[in-house]
Amino acid sequence: MIRFLLIAALASTQYVQAQTHCGTGASSIPDGSSSTVWFIDVPSTDQIITDIKVLTQIAHPWIGDLSMRLTAPNGTSVLLLDRPGMPDGGWVGPWGCGGNDIACLFDDSAPSAAESTCALDVVPVLNGNLAPLESLAALNGQVPSGRWILEVSDHSFIDAGAVEELCLTFSTAPDCNQNGIADSIDIGTGQSNDFDEDGIPDECQCTGDTNGDLIVDVSDVLRVLEEWGCTSDCTADITGDSIVNVSDLLVVIDQWGVCL
Repeated sequence: MIRFLLIAALASTQYVQAQTHCGTGASSIPDGSSSTVWFIDVPSTDQIITDIKVLTQIAHPWIGDLSMRLTAPNGTSVLLLDRPGMPDGGWVGPWGCGGNDIACLFDDSAPSAAESTCALDVVPVLNGNLAPLESLAALNGQVPSGRWILEVSDHSFIDAGAVEELCLTFSTAPDCNQNGIADSIDIGTGQSNDFDEDGIPDECQCTGDTNGDLIVDVSDVLRVLEEWGCTSDCTADITGDSIVNVSDLLVVIDQWGVCL
């Protein structure tokens, strides 16, 4: 229920989309010194991450045994949880938080940190929105497409547990110029012009501008003619078909004038 409410709230933001993807993997968490690994496969998209949250549901009688790590398709890794209460969080003994179960949404904007939360009179002991140990903002600007990995490790031989659900909720936005920054931020900070106020950076609507001067003119025609027949590293390959030919010239003619 949490994730669907979150999606509805985020989807109301202009140019931002939200989507949730849940993982698959072995439910049992090996007790002692091993891990269970869940995979989340995200379909191809040309949008970039502007925010990410991790929905976690785990049954375990002593969460101070657990650590969790999220790894993105490009290898960027974020440690979400690392044996909360260790080495000494004020609970009985040096073994971390002794509460039961996790049902929380790891969220950078949460007011409380999961690592220092341990309400022993509440089950699940970690519940609601909680901040991860390391910031999920490290994943912003990436394209979410590909295989994500969520690893849950149990570092003690005494108590065993199981993963019930692991999901990622992405907020994404267009990044037409592929600079790792949402188009709306490029426009809002003045890094990109948007003279026609359609929310799309002008440089993305002016592919015929081969030299980046925001004007499609004779210089762009000359660039196409200079590279005519080029099939590798061609700046005048406007259509992206790996050859500079008449289709590129037609784009220049169609977009003639000042880029708007």
